[in-house]
Amino acid sequence: MRYLLPSLVCFVLLPIAASAGATTVVSNDEHPWAEGTSIETEGPGLWGFRAHKMICAIAWWDMEDDTRAAIHDLLDVDDRYERFIESCLWADEVRGRVALYDRWTTAHYVNLPRGATAFSVERDCANTFCVVEGILEARDVLSGSDEVNEERLDALRFLSHMMSDIHQPLHAGYADDRGGNDTKITFFGRETNLHAAWDWGFTEHTGKQWMDYASELYFGISDEDRAEWASDDPGSWSFESFEIVYASAYDIGNGDVGQEYFDRHIDVVELRIQQAGVRLADWLDALLGD
Repeated sequence: MRYLLPSLVCFVLLPIAASAGATTVVSNDEHPWAEGTSIETEGPGLWGFRAHKMICAIAWWDMEDDTRAAIHDLLDVDDRYERFIESCLWADEVRGRVALYDRWTTAHYVNLPRGATAFSVERDCANTFCVVEGILEARDVLSGSDEVNEERLDALRFLSHMMSDIHQPLHAGYADDRGGNDTKITFFGRETNLHAAWDWGFTEHTGKQWMDYASELYFGISDEDRAEWASDDPGSWSFESFEIVYASAYDIGNGDVGQEYFDRHIDVVELRIQQAGVRLADWLDALLGD
């Protein structure tokens, strides 16, 4: 049954390490903008833990009961992850740390050239295993059998994570500044980079607890939204993100940004979180549901 009330669901999260290359020092991964915290990323970065958890919570609430049951069966393969939300962070945990998954290191993002008018897998994924290819490969593994095994669990964990990543606009940004990582800014007085501001900064600046925030966004989704967002084309999702990058993400003036920049973009960030959650639920219903 869809629309499982968020208030009836309780998740206890385990500490999860940051992605490879990050210099993140976070207490309970809730306040990366606090004093003594570094959120600089080295490489294409990671959609903040809060956003990943929010997206997977929305997906969990929106999916069918039999899909949840199938996910529980797969999670039982690895007893480190008792809850779906925890498993959604796994792809960053193994990134650069477990050689078996090295080919997935670049599958968190895709780069498009400035001025692109569409996503092209031949052009944009020619030199890397990109996020679009990662999503499609994970989908094919999940759909290839009904077996409960580690290969399909890995596919679930990659799919859930990459479908979040592709909706973060700077994960479909420009190669020449590594998706905003090389564009230095000051965000509400903190020195950081553009990618980190979109990964962490917007959701953190709201001051909302992540579960409450996810619940608020979930109840703001209408059936008309679900119908409008329905899509089986991750290439189009990457271009949605790229259009946001191209339209306004780099309107940063002298690089000192704050409330005006936040006010212009927070609705976009929230929309992408909602879209990712709904699309993830739809895909998992199709792949794992009866």
